[in-house]
Amino acid sequence: MDIKRRIYRIIQPHKKDDTPSALFDWFIAFLVILDVSTTILDTLVLPGRVVFCFWVLEIFTVAVFTVEYMLRVWTADLLCSKTTPFKARLKNALTFVMIVDFIAVAPFYLHFLLPINLHLLRAFRLLRIFRLLKIKHYIKTLSQVSSVLRQKASQLFISLFILFILMIVASVLMYTAEHEAQPDVFKNALSGLWWAVITLTTVGYGDIYPITVLGKIIGSFFSIFSIALIAIPTGIISAGFIENFHEKKTNKDKRFCPYCGEKLDG
Repeated sequence: MDIKRRIYRIIQPHKKDDTPSALFDWFIAFLVILDVSTTILDTLVLPGRVVFCFWVLEIFTVAVFTVEYMLRVWTADLLCSKTTPFKARLKNALTFVMIVDFIAVAPFYLHFLLPINLHLLRAFRLLRIFRLLKIKHYIKTLSQVSSVLRQKASQLFISLFILFILMIVASVLMYTAEHEAQPDVFKNALSGLWWAVITLTTVGYGDIYPITVLGKIIGSFFSIFSIALIAIPTGIISAGFIENFHEKKTNKDKRFCPYCGEKLDG
């Protein structure tokens, strides 16, 4: 079998009968979790020996992720035979997963290329947390979640936009009702936005709350209404999972190019 095609099949999401591809997926997922864990621990005050070990581990993981990134770009032309290799690689490099991969490794090389201070370097290195998003590329369950969110993006956007409009309305109404009674809390029409966010998301911290009768009526209405409103995105996502399940059952063992819809082999 052609080496390039074999590498392509290994680094793509694995099938049940492809052990090397499955091992590769779990190895990368393990490295992501390990690297992000060290990123979090690195924010603590640790002995110099531990810091050095973390640095060596980072060099190793960055090397693996860099090679993986280059292999994905190199084999991207196998994803789609209906376009040129250059265009296929360019489109692959501009996908969300590949951008995340790039952001995850870029901070390591950045301090070699640019004269930046240690505090800024530390902030950039924390971008390694984005590597957690890579895991969904290797674990099919998480990949399914991403697929559902992508398919229902427009409907979710509309529901969240409606939620945002209602937050603005609630903030203005609460300002009108509470400004005279609490001028230090509801200073302007947007000062009640924090209250609106907390109320409409049904969290209810209680740090800002109405004290007038009209304010309590408005608050009660939006508190009750928010329960139904928050259920809308939940219903959209649930319906998306059901549709995705039936689609995968219909198209079992089929994979398609994300650029042109061409059926992929293997």
